[in-house]
Amino acid sequence: MSGNSGKIRSTRTDTLTRNFPENGMKVLLEHPGNVRDLLALTGGEIVQHIDLDRMHLVSGTFIASDYRHRASDVVLMAPYRGAPSTRRLMITVLIEHQSEPDPLMPLRMVDYVTRIFRLQERRWRARHGRSLAGFRLLPVVPVVFHTGIRSWKRVGTLPDLVRSGERFRCFTPVMECLFVNLPAIPGKTLERQGGFLGWVLRLVKARRTRPASFSRLMDRVLLHLSSMPEQERVRGEELLAYIQALVYHEREDCERQQLLDRIEAAAWSEDKRRELKRMGKTIAEALRDEGRVESAHSTLLRLLRKKFGSVPPHLADQVEQTADLEQLSAWLDRIITAETLEKMGIGEEKA
Repeated sequence: MSGNSGKIRSTRTDTLTRNFPENGMKVLLEHPGNVRDLLALTGGEIVQHIDLDRMHLVSGTFIASDYRHRASDVVLMAPYRGAPSTRRLMITVLIEHQSEPDPLMPLRMVDYVTRIFRLQERRWRARHGRSLAGFRLLPVVPVVFHTGIRSWKRVGTLPDLVRSGERFRCFTPVMECLFVNLPAIPGKTLERQGGFLGWVLRLVKARRTRPASFSRLMDRVLLHLSSMPEQERVRGEELLAYIQALVYHEREDCERQQLLDRIEAAAWSEDKRRELKRMGKTIAEALRDEGRVESAHSTLLRLLRKKFGSVPPHLADQVEQTADLEQLSAWLDRIITAETLEKMGIGEEKA
């Protein structure tokens, strides 16, 4: 392995561990093998026509800023074998973290996919100028991946949100999506249909079970991952890193070290074991930082309410979505001199 490829892998795993709740699954789904495993769980007929071996990542996020604390996304481009006129399509996986179903999801999906279509238009104009001759939008296949504890019954479509929606269906954008509802998928189904990712998802699904149950399941998952072929080892290392971060974030202190020792023992090489140890230290530091951020959120909102009486919901959201300790400290200092809530500048500065 070249030094440069090792550095790329290190950056990816650092991203996974530093911002695990938001980025952990996102990093995994940037790998074609994991996307293939996830799509196998959707049962969508279209999946068999997508050449996932030649898939590549599209950079950037298309989630509206007010939803980024609740979801993350992965957008990919892949060849399509289903029709001569369609040579490529885009796959977008919207990873939902919250447990409660979002009744506005159909509206969010329409807005989200429209943002991707707009990107295609901008890229066409950047290459062809004003001319739209021959311009056609690439198909976009949206996938909603719900990872929360409670099951969602369905995603729904936009007419569900419109009064007399069926009567006005012909005037309303109707967008279906592939839906992976993790809490509702039986563990055996994850193992049989979800490939190696499915086994890890079974552990995600059981992340808050009793210690003995989680421990036994983790050993089964680690044993199964040890059977990954040599050419899949890079993906396997990221899956191990994900399990390590999951243990740090979801399991209690009293059981954590024993679980981490078994994860390290499952690594394929001494170099990987050392990397897992280094990542463990990184995660521990990140958790300490998260604790300081949560404390700053609580203190800032308490002082704002004490001094100014009430804090509008959009400003409270801005505070709670800010992870920058330096910015939070600046706002805390400003409480001393600010005469009004507006002069705090919370809604004006980029966190």
